Amino acid sequence: MIVALLTITLGHSQTSRNADLDRIRGEISKLRSRLGDVRAQTQTAERELEEVDLELGIRTRELEIATRMEADLVQQLHEIENEIAGLAPRIAQQKEFLARRLSALYRLGALTYMRVLLSIDDRQDPLQAMSMLSYLVSRDSRAITRFQTTREQLRLRYADLADRQRRLRQMQSVVEQRRREVAATRAQKQTLLASLRLQGSESEKQLSELEEKAKRLERLIELLSQKAGISAATDIRSVQGALNWPVDGKVVEHFGVQRNVKFSTVTFNNGIKIAAPAGAEVRAIFPGTVLFAQWFKGYGNLIILDHGNRVFSLYGNLKSPGVAVGDRIDAGQAIAGVGEAEDAQFGYLYFEIRQDNKPEDPQAWLR
Repeated sequence: MIVALLTITLGHSQTSRNADLDRIRGEISKLRSRLGDVRAQTQTAERELEEVDLELGIRTRELEIATRMEADLVQQLHEIENEIAGLAPRIAQQKEFLARRLSALYRLGALTYMRVLLSIDDRQDPLQAMSMLSYLVSRDSRAITRFQTTREQLRLRYADLADRQRRLRQMQSVVEQRRREVAATRAQKQTLLASLRLQGSESEKQLSELEEKAKRLERLIELLSQKAGISAATDIRSVQGALNWPVDGKVVEHFGVQRNVKFSTVTFNNGIKIAAPAGAEVRAIFPGTVLFAQWFKGYGNLIILDHGNRVFSLYGNLKSPGVAVGDRIDAGQAIAGVGEAEDAQFGYLYFEIRQDNKPEDPQAWLR
């Protein structure tokens, strides 16, 4: 893992490089903190993209750290190899010297140093002879010590070389892993961008279709209202807020501004959508006259009731209408059944109330 490998000591000569690595690690820490904040927020398209960007920043900086450490290890390997190259000739020279000394001592046979001492002529100074013998013994001892020291240094440097080679292999593996992660995160970003562009385009298309659907309905009601003008025994406006619901169910889409959190888009609902079992009875909310009762693009089977005083109620996504244009309808009278939803999992009724051809919140009219 990268965490374990980041603790490798690179030596005093690498102080400036370590400072750079510390700076990069600090940047990674800040990016991780920001990433946590982003993930804690409500997920939107922008935040998804920001999250991927932060992930990419983290992976890129981790790759930078691993690459720098790989370069440092390569440099250390070269330094160790140079040291070994310098030690090898020295140890060869020392071995050659010791080989000559051993050969000479071997020719002299056992008790070599004692023979040297006994061979001293009576005319020579015994102290001088002892001094020479001491020098020979000391020189041989130092040569052996130097050889052993150099050999130990060489052994340690070879061990160090093997350790650095092992670390380098690990770091090369980490670098390759980080490169794959960077490539994968970049691919994820490109996929997300493509998906967002596609979904954004679909969202814009849906928004355009909704706006066009609303305009068509508005034109229809405007046309129908010119033929209307019935007088009602009771003004529907006098019972606003006390009307019965057109169907028993739960409101799943409300009137007014609707925000799509995923794509940060805004649409406006002119009515409400009430979830109810397919085929459930749909009832008129107030006495009125049927102005429209047939299929209408975007709304399925649609019934429009004129309640007088330019107030209309609209019932969409119906099974076949049970009334005809011109029929007088009583409050609570069944006019159709609830149609199925697009996914056929449940049914729903689309319901609007308009006054002077302007949509109003149906829930403000119902009890």
